[in-house]
Amino acid sequence: MTREQYSQKVKGIMIQKNPYGKHHQQNFNTYGSYGEMTPINSDIINDMPNARIILSEQVYEMLLAVQDVTNETSQEFPFFLYGKEIANNEIEFTEFISSSNNRQNTEASFNQDMINSLQNKVYENLNNGLVVCHGHSHPPIGNFHQNFSLGDFISFMSMNQENPVFKNKQVELTSCLVTSTGDINFVFYDNETENFYRFTNVFVKDKNNNMAPVNCYGLNQSQQINGSNTLR
Repeated sequence: MTREQYSQKVKGIMIQKNPYGKHHQQNFNTYGSYGEMTPINSDIINDMPNARIILSEQVYEMLLAVQDVTNETSQEFPFFLYGKEIANNEIEFTEFISSSNNRQNTEASFNQDMINSLQNKVYENLNNGLVVCHGHSHPPIGNFHQNFSLGDFISFMSMNQENPVFKNKQVELTSCLVTSTGDINFVFYDNETENFYRFTNVFVKDKNNNMAPVNCYGLNQSQQINGSNTLR
C-alpha cells in the first residue's frame, strides 16, 4: 500500500470504528490541509480494555530524558523500547534504544544502526513474547503537539502491516509518543480488529517492585499505588 492508501485507511478506521467517529470526521475536515500533520485527537482514541504497561525505572528515566532533550532542541527524538508481555494485555518494558545522532533531525528518523539493532533483537526473539515499541517525541511547536498526527498513525500501521514478523504477531508491536509536558502515551494497532487502542494505565516499577502511576493522555494519575510515591 502507498502512504496515501494507508492515510485513507487510518481515516476510515477513526471515523467508522470509533464511537466518536463524527468528531474525528470533523477533525479531518477542519485540519485536512495539514496533510500528515493533521492531529489525531488523543482524548477520543478507543481504550485498550483490561490492559496496562509497566516501565522499569531505567526506561522511565530515559523517557524523561527524551522529553528534556526534545524541549531543549525543539526536535523530535526517536527510540525503541523492548519488553515482554507478562500477562494478557500487560506489557513490561525494560530496554531503551536510541541514538544521539538523531538529534540533528527536526522529525523523528530511525537511523541504520537503530534499524539493525531492531532487526537483530526481533530475529533473536521470535515467538517468545517479545514486544517492541516504536516511539518518538513531539516538541512544543504549534497547537496540537500533545496529540498523535495522522502521519504517526500511518507509520504505525505500515510498520505493522509490511513486516511479516509484526503482521503475524511473532513479535508484538506497540507505539509511543512522549509529549513536551511529560505524558507518555502508548497506542496499539491491532491488525486483527483493524483498530487503534490507547493504554491509559501506565506505571513505573522500582527495584523493590513498588509501582507508581505515570501520566498519560493528560490523565493525572496521582493516586498512590502499593504505598509508593508518584514519580515525576
